[in-house]
Amino acid sequence: MIVRIFWGRLVPGAWPSVEQVYRQFDAAHTAGLRARLVAQDLNDSESMYTIAFWDDMASLQRWLDSDAYRQTFLPALRPFLTGSQSVSVCSARMEDMAGLMAQAGAGSERVRGAKIFGSGDAPG
Repeated sequence: MIVRIFWGRLVPGAWPSVEQVYRQFDAAHTAGLRARLVAQDLNDSESMYTIAFWDDMASLQRWLDSDAYRQTFLPALRPFLTGSQSVSVCSARMEDMAGLMAQAGAGSERVRGAKIFGSGDAPG
């Protein structure tokens, strides 16, 4: 499994628009995509993290090379990004997606204000 982690700074007040972009571009039908989290940093409200779980590098690369990503998704999100950004692509050494989802569900009751969305990917 491949994990792609994106971090970026948002224009102040952009969260509602960013959420709309991710809802609008439901990537649930993207081949090879297992899950995606979009999270707001609790200590820096204008920092966004996306963590996307992919079957393999080929699936991730197909998405990054696609017209949907390059010509539609990125241009819709780009106006809300500012300053620094970073992307890390990792090979998962251990997998427990069921445990991750169970923990995320339990944790969501304790952490208010966290933004978590369904499957897809992030800019980068």
